Amino acid sequence: MLTGPFRAASRRLRAIAARFARARNATSAIEFAAILPLVLVLWGGMAETSHAIGVWRKMTLLARTVADLTAQGDTVDPMAPATMADILAASTAVLRPLSGSSAKIVVSSLGVYATNLVNPKVCSSSASSNTTARSTGVATDLLIPTVFAVAGDRYLLAEVSMSYAPMIGGSVIKILGWAGGTIPIKASFAWPVRNGTVHNSTSTPASPEVTMPNGAFCS
Repeated sequence: MLTGPFRAASRRLRAIAARFARARNATSAIEFAAILPLVLVLWGGMAETSHAIGVWRKMTLLARTVADLTAQGDTVDPMAPATMADILAASTAVLRPLSGSSAKIVVSSLGVYATNLVNPKVCSSSASSNTTARSTGVATDLLIPTVFAVAGDRYLLAEVSMSYAPMIGGSVIKILGWAGGTIPIKASFAWPVRNGTVHNSTSTPASPEVTMPNGAFCS
């Protein structure tokens, strides 16, 4: 058992050790407070990016589904409005569990001409009720995919867009300039016609065409 000066020295050593421990705890707390915001930002960014990519993949699948179903054509030419309405309504099921009500869908029948093997011509187009179909004529904002760059060829293009609402960080999105705290996401898919009617195609073999409801075939 310590007595006299040794006991006093022991008490002083314990006091110093206690102060050192408290100092180390305070340093750790400061370091944690400094790092925590960065960790949260990284975690939130990774989670948000993963979710956004998932939404974009579903939209790409939607565009492909619309193009593939439309490419099968109809028993009448041009396609009946009811048939196109059914295609647009049924296709949004691939977005589940996301709601398909806000998805804007445009599907167009495109033609390739020898005078312009860069930009396709929109021969007919149809759209969901919440957006507008493409105007007919040369689409300068579109490029012909290499696989369809043959004079006289015909193909379909499905375009999908919707507003993506981030799970977190909506206020940050507003600050960055996106109104309403949402980000526009788009996807498109070009697809060959599987069952249509040949109209003025000069390719070999002749390329069939699906004419959109109330539209006209490629001239």
